[in-house]
Amino acid sequence: HPPLPPTTQELGPCEGAARCKARATLRWAAMAKHHPDLIMCRKQCGIAIGRLCEKCDGKCVICDSYVRPSQLARICDECNYGSYQGRCVICGGAGISDAFYCRECCQCEKDRDGCPKIVNLGTAKTDLFYERKKYGFKQRQ
Repeated sequence: HPPLPPTTQELGPCEGAARCKARATLRWAAMAKHHPDLIMCRKQCGIAIGRLCEKCDGKCVICDSYVRPSQLARICDECNYGSYQGRCVICGGAGISDAFYCRECCQCEKDRDGCPKIVNLGTAKTDLFYERKKYGFKQRQ
């Protein structure tokens, strides 16, 4: 067997901190904070400004924080093309307000990681869809 990598206790203070920071960077690269199964687009941003629906209004597009909105969230041209234009960056609903990054995400430079649009549904929404289909629930009218 190959030798195991040293643990954080065996490393010096700087090496351990660098490893923790690299692990945190990997964790933030492709998902929203409270939904580990959601994947973001992360392509180079264009000039289009992201939008948020009524349900997601006021959230930071990265960490779901409601405090200190700081910088406008820009999305790539593919995520703003055709019927996707004006849609919510987080859930895909009809957008009513501009999307912002919170101050903490701007300080950590998470606003420079690329397009923050969520590109997959996630397990919670797919499970809900199949549960409704199984029991035959209809939408309210």
